[in-house]
Amino acid sequence: MNPLQVSVATDWLVIAATIISGIFSASATLVAVIYSNKQTKAQLKQQEEKFAEEREEQYRRSKYVVIMPSLILANFNSLLDRLIVQNDYNRVLLFSGNDGFDFFDDIDKRSMQLCRLLQIDNRSESDIVDIEIKTETILQNKDSNEKSTYATSNYTALLRAHERIAIRLANQHQYESIIKMNAGKVPHDLQFDCSIVYTTLAKQRIEYHYEVIISNDKRIEIVHDGIEKVENNSDKPFSATSPFRNLQDYISSIDRSAYSWEKMAQAQVRGMQNAMLLYSAQSTQQSDNTNLVGKNEE
Repeated sequence: MNPLQVSVATDWLVIAATIISGIFSASATLVAVIYSNKQTKAQLKQQEEKFAEEREEQYRRSKYVVIMPSLILANFNSLLDRLIVQNDYNRVLLFSGNDGFDFFDDIDKRSMQLCRLLQIDNRSESDIVDIEIKTETILQNKDSNEKSTYATSNYTALLRAHERIAIRLANQHQYESIIKMNAGKVPHDLQFDCSIVYTTLAKQRIEYHYEVIISNDKRIEIVHDGIEKVENNSDKPFSATSPFRNLQDYISSIDRSAYSWEKMAQAQVRGMQNAMLLYSAQSTQQSDNTNLVGKNEE
């Protein structure tokens, strides 16, 4: 008897379908992995860009500088005195226009001129890598409507932390005209317009505008005081550094401590003199009152 023979037919369609299904599955897995990798790389890149922007913004904020312009009324000797007595070793840069520094280099003018000055302070802990200051002063006689104009343009490549700049509001001619009009009680206005452009260490270009009107050398009206524009710009126009006087150079050889004690002694002497004058005036007044009472009783 012959053994049972079993013949199994090979199903090539099933085999082909299985192979194709495996290929599709592997391809889908590969595509998913590639897509996932791309998404991960894109997210990582976005995170890196975001972190870089945050670091850049943090750096900009840390180097952001807002200058502090203010008006002072002083002669130049009093400015030097202030630096000595307050023991200030930071630079103070005195700028001028095209008319030179005769108003400061001349000792008599330096001590006698009582000037309106614009003081620009960098009170931050960061340096300013360049600063350009343009000013225009218009003095108007309100009776005759006569006007005189004084314009300056100054530039320096560095203003360090806690340093400041001083600029006259009026030149010598305007200063003398103001004195004459004050003496003659002539109404007048001094219009001062100042444009300041400076660059921070974070390469931010900042434009600051300061404008005031001083009426009869007494009433001060602030027309504008604030930042007008901030832009991220690494390019800056080249400018030649303007001549200036560093006020620290004029007091470098002075013993600050001895000078301060001398000023304090002078102030005490003046105080004693004023007290004696006041006491003398009061004694005289009391004597006059006593004599007047005696006469009335008679």
